[in-house]
Amino acid sequence: MSKKVAYVTGGMGGIGTAICQRLHGDGYTVIAGCGPTRDFKKWLDEQKALGFTFHASVGNVADWDSTVEAFTKAKNEHGPIDVLVNNAAVETTHLIDEMDEAEITRTISLNLITPERLTRQVLPGMLARGRGHIVNVSSMTGIANIPSTSVYSSTKAGLTHFSGGLRADLKGTKVGVTLVEPGPIDTDMWDNITASRPVQLAARRVDKLQLMPHMAPATLADAVV
Repeated sequence: MSKKVAYVTGGMGGIGTAICQRLHGDGYTVIAGCGPTRDFKKWLDEQKALGFTFHASVGNVADWDSTVEAFTKAKNEHGPIDVLVNNAAVETTHLIDEMDEAEITRTISLNLITPERLTRQVLPGMLARGRGHIVNVSSMTGIANIPSTSVYSSTKAGLTHFSGGLRADLKGTKVGVTLVEPGPIDTDMWDNITASRPVQLAARRVDKLQLMPHMAPATLADAVV
């Protein structure tokens, strides 16, 4: 019997790597999505040295045709997707009047539109097979107001509501939906976010009040899977 297949977008970042490792431990064939600038061969070799065998799926998220091509190639090579983890995201920590049109469009596209489109790619097959699971990695910023993250936070709020609506749509089917809304995770992305002065001040207040304890990526992955 062939192993179930999991596809993790942004699979080679801090959270993505931890989720890939956890899925691998559960016996899945794991496909890690990444952009064309990522040195995916280096990442695959590093993971193999740790005992993990993964497969890379390379696509340019700024080009939807490229993303579809990479996604279709992965399905043709490894079989239908049983678990889709929408994890890829770009962080933005600027006031909206400091952002140009391209940055706003890219943030909304990657953080919100791409997960919806990828869900549409896998959902018909999951429903036909009578099994499947979709995991959407949102953020606490989707429900909490943090300075200089209005655009980023709006995309995460959208992903949160998309997940709730999707779960309602799929009630009574064998396809599940999991929404993850983590707070501070010890990754490069969190470091990039807190490099912003307004975010630093807000983060210090949150840390002082212990409202959102920091979490290791592996701890989050255990909760997701």
